[in-house]
Amino acid sequence: MSNPTDPSASLGADDAGMNPLDLVDDLDDAPDDSEYDQELGRRMGIDAMRVANGELDEQAFHEKYEEELIAEFGDDYSPAAVMRDE
Repeated sequence: MSNPTDPSASLGADDAGMNPLDLVDDLDDAPDDSEYDQELGRRMGIDAMRVANGELDEQAFHEKYEEELIAEFGDDYSPAAVMRDE
């Protein structure tokens, strides 16, 4: 039985029978030698799959992460076109 509060519950397996979130979980074992926030990347990846599945609005996705991306990348961050069109 699926858990309705689990963000991965509605993200089903692909045609090969693999759930893309299994790949995200595997990253827990990846070394933390990146200068960038890997947890931010994981959360964005999960929400990007939700956007692709029509479960999350693209505008809402960008609004959710804009402040964190500015903090993470500073002047190197350029808002997506969807944010510039406001």
